Amino acid sequence: MMKDPLEEIINIVGKDHILSLPTQLEHYSVDGKKPNLTVFPKTTEEISEIMKVASTAHLAITPRGGGTKIGFGRVPDKVDVIVCTARLNRILEHEASDLIATVECGVSLKKFQAELQEKNQFLAIDPPHVELGATVGGIIATNDSGPKRLKFGTMRESLIGIKVVRPDGSIVKGGAKVVKNVAGYDLPKLYVGSLGTLGIIVEGTFRLYPIPEASKTYLATFPNLEIFQETVLSILNSSIVPTCLEVLNPNLIGAISNKLNLDLKKQKYALAVRIESLEKAVSDQISKVKQISDEKNGEGLLLEGDIEESLWQEIREFPWRISCDNRTVCKASILITDVPGVFQAAEELCKKSGLKTYISGRAGNGVLIFAIEVERPFDYAQGSPQEEMLAVVDVIKSLRALVSSLKGTLVIQDAPISIKSQVDAWGDLGTSHKVMEKLKNLFDPYHILNPGRFI
Repeated sequence: MMKDPLEEIINIVGKDHILSLPTQLEHYSVDGKKPNLTVFPKTTEEISEIMKVASTAHLAITPRGGGTKIGFGRVPDKVDVIVCTARLNRILEHEASDLIATVECGVSLKKFQAELQEKNQFLAIDPPHVELGATVGGIIATNDSGPKRLKFGTMRESLIGIKVVRPDGSIVKGGAKVVKNVAGYDLPKLYVGSLGTLGIIVEGTFRLYPIPEASKTYLATFPNLEIFQETVLSILNSSIVPTCLEVLNPNLIGAISNKLNLDLKKQKYALAVRIESLEKAVSDQISKVKQISDEKNGEGLLLEGDIEESLWQEIREFPWRISCDNRTVCKASILITDVPGVFQAAEELCKKSGLKTYISGRAGNGVLIFAIEVERPFDYAQGSPQEEMLAVVDVIKSLRALVSSLKGTLVIQDAPISIKSQVDAWGDLGTSHKVMEKLKNLFDPYHILNPGRFI
């Protein structure tokens, strides 16, 4: 008589560390698909045993950290078991003198940063959802990033070592505990952005940085995108070394300004420039930023301390704090010279369709985040009005066509199922699709990890 694979998995983690009631499992649904079981393993070895059972029984496994990015990707083909890494939450090693740390990937970024702060160090990653419990493993899997990527790059630059449980249950390691360690294939980078489709990430080793001595932000507003772009290029071509360089459209800066009581003129584009370094270097560079802004007729505010931190928290957590729940979030990657044109096109498309858009752009590296919402509230879950749903879909398709024509990419980061069913989350993956498909078939021949969500 064959064993029930779900019972085998329950025996591996213990009945105290599973959820199996329908009411409990509802919270762990992925785009409306409810799992049969959610488990909370404690060790890498338990995850290995789970994957061996799943591989033999061809169960669909969805890895989960804090659940903050569970909406990424396409609607999955099926979800049998959720493997939650919440109990793998130890900081295993922190070599402060070497600026290196190793953690289990269920640890929250907030907890990790708090531990590092005691030694005056930090991990140079600032994605959204930190306060909601975004985990280190989830950030690796989605390659999510924030405004600081201009200076520090993404998770690919910070991750130097990794431990992964593959779909067949084997445990593999890549990288090392030194920054310059690559000879041959750089295995850690393979898993960055893989969305849990090649293995379950269980440990990561990271390079760290000392916390800067000082930080200041100059927030300037400009009447149009042309002047804004001239200012951005002037800053990038100067000796200034910004940590963050963010452009916000009038809707977004208006909402943030109202929330934080900032004295800014409405209906203008805003540029936020953050400088972090030694005290004197920060003061000197902020003065140069102000000088460039003044030459372009920008009107600015100098922010530091709590109000500065609040501003960057709002930018980092955009759009999940500012826009309403009935919104679709897209992320585009384009050349920095194309930022004004795509900004303008997005605003015109949305206005023409009766939609509202908030836009935040990493002006120094061409990453744009759009939140598109209807002007009047309605309930997506109950079935949105057809014309409004189609209007959102049409805007996304038009924006994607524009971005593609500029040799860029546009993906949907978060959207109701009614939108995802009409337009693909990833779009055309181009020539890389074949390579990714071969990797998936090699690592996961039975397609048990996150089937359908990515490749």
